[in-house]
Amino acid sequence: MVSNESLEWAQLIFSKAKLNDPRRTKRLVKIAASLASNAGKSLMSSCPDPASIEGAYRFIRNDNISADGIALAGFAHTDNIVRERPLVLALQDTTGLSYKHSVCDEL
Repeated sequence: MVSNESLEWAQLIFSKAKLNDPRRTKRLVKIAASLASNAGKSLMSSCPDPASIEGAYRFIRNDNISADGIALAGFAHTDNIVRERPLVLALQDTTGLSYKHSVCDEL
């Protein structure tokens, strides 16, 4: 089940995504809302019914949808929020990974 709060968030972030078809944008909002309502769960567990699962996988496999188009919608929304604020604190994760065992070759 998708909460109203998750749906509002997904619409706010992704409703202006330029995916060359309004149905794709609508599906993106639906998928994002399902995932937000079920944080930590798989896509399959997050979707409420088989039709939603199939729609999500078709969306993911669609070669006409670019990750950049999805990301740009989020970036544009963040940019709008930042422009309205007099001060923005930007956090940066400077974590580094160092592998010192055999898995290093596999990576």
